[in-house]
Amino acid sequence: MSTRFSRLPSDDADGGRYYQNRESLDLTESVSYDDYRRKSVSESVASLIDRGDSNVNATGEKENNAAPLRQSLKQYSTLVWWLLAISLPILYSGFDSGVLGGLNSVKAYQRDFGDCCTPNEISKEDESIVPAFLLSIWDGMGPLGQVAGGALGAWFLDRWGRKFSLKIGSLIGIGAILIFVMANTPPNKNIKRGLILAGKLLQGFGLGILKIEAYTYMSEVTPVSLKGAVMSIVPMFTLLGQLVGACAIQAISTSDKSSAYVYAVGSQWILAIPPFIVAFFLPESPAFLLKTKRDTQGALKSFERLLGPKNNARAAMLKMQETLKEEEKKSANLSYKDCFNAANYRRTLIIMFAGTVESLFGLPLISSASLFLQRVGMDHSKSTLFLIGGIVVGIISNTGSTWTVTHIGRRKLTISTLLITSGLWAVVGFAGIKKSTITPWLTGGIFIAIVVICGLGCWPASYAIMGETSSIRLRSRSQALGNLSKNVVEIIMNTALPYFYNPDALNLGGKTGFLYTALAGLGALLAYFFVPELRNRSAIEIDHLFAKGVRSIGSTNWRDTEVEEIPLDEA
Repeated sequence: MSTRFSRLPSDDADGGRYYQNRESLDLTESVSYDDYRRKSVSESVASLIDRGDSNVNATGEKENNAAPLRQSLKQYSTLVWWLLAISLPILYSGFDSGVLGGLNSVKAYQRDFGDCCTPNEISKEDESIVPAFLLSIWDGMGPLGQVAGGALGAWFLDRWGRKFSLKIGSLIGIGAILIFVMANTPPNKNIKRGLILAGKLLQGFGLGILKIEAYTYMSEVTPVSLKGAVMSIVPMFTLLGQLVGACAIQAISTSDKSSAYVYAVGSQWILAIPPFIVAFFLPESPAFLLKTKRDTQGALKSFERLLGPKNNARAAMLKMQETLKEEEKKSANLSYKDCFNAANYRRTLIIMFAGTVESLFGLPLISSASLFLQRVGMDHSKSTLFLIGGIVVGIISNTGSTWTVTHIGRRKLTISTLLITSGLWAVVGFAGIKKSTITPWLTGGIFIAIVVICGLGCWPASYAIMGETSSIRLRSRSQALGNLSKNVVEIIMNTALPYFYNPDALNLGGKTGFLYTALAGLGALLAYFFVPELRNRSAIEIDHLFAKGVRSIGSTNWRDTEVEEIPLDEA
């Protein structure tokens, strides 16, 4: 089977003609989701830094294109270890989410920070609850802090470098954990609650800096032939961190001692401190040294440390210099206003919609599964088990999404899985109308089913849509707007949800499912009318699709007649 790519001709050093994939020229620029994923089936584009010579010929390009993942891992073994080290903040972020998200379901924590007492509608036993108002602002503070941290972190990255940002983000996180550990010591309960609020905001701020540093560093130094594996690190490490955090909460979920949840919160130091230590040994990003410091010798030394003796560091540096020059030309005189002009507003709105898909299918509520299941009548210890189960199947689904996103269209995946999810949420809503002993178990089972369905469909497809829809020259700004919409909607949902299901507010319990019946259905409807099919389309084809105003309905069968396509095995 020959794979087809849109190609642009170039001149080699001898004056001959050969073809290169346009996207393979840019080490710092995002490529499509397919290009990330297809490396394992020998359909990758050429690596930028596995050439023994800076001059590229057609034969060498073709051989690099077919390099399997195992060969790339062996070739870049030194770099792989550095990438794993820089991924520690992602593991830390997932662990933070698992621990802090599960604290609200711990009995001792509810007693120390909540109000007593509210009868459980199923067991009729008295229990302490954290008021909806507190849950609302606590759950909103983390994402809000990450928005602020990401914004300031971007400035830190460009002004002071990647290593400095790693140190600062880690130190902020270490300080935030100390606030959590000390939060239950004041005698006044309102002061205790204020410390939790401050800790969550500060923790989110530090994580915002750490995550943007990690994502930026990885995108700058990762060769194209490894991007599939590196891309999988992000969701995998996030879920692994959440899994370990949820297990820590499960271990202390029934304890009546305050020290139990203090130990769980303090265990975050295990992952908050290592990034700070790594920063002292990590080579500074070559892109930062070239772009900001104009330090070619420093960039060369960084590449030598990152790539090891098996690869040509000088060729990698020269290629990055060329890329940065192209980026400077493309980005000149551009602003966020250009994302909303007549030529780009449709693309920008699609990206912003894709950023909200997680909130539309119900991830914010599923992330609070342990507390929500208690509100519909499940025992404390069992509710955390469902959260752990959801994370495990999330990891499995993420692995399976490699196949679904590669072989099934983004449009079809998004619409179909959102429609199925809408129906499942309706079942949760109807089960909540007349509560019984089976209600919490049915609800927990549906939560896991939604994670599986969306983990194979709209969840990864939304990231593919975000990455592929933007134009090349506006990509950084479009992605920023997509992430902004994601964070804003997440803050809104995290703030509003406790008022729906908490006993001291609307107390809807399982009937909260009807909210997501409507939201998931709305998402499917918007995707049907406004999201075109972009699978297997090159950047220039996508440009033509939007320039010609091709309707989303029927876009799957649209073919661009203006692009010359050359089979890879003939290039």
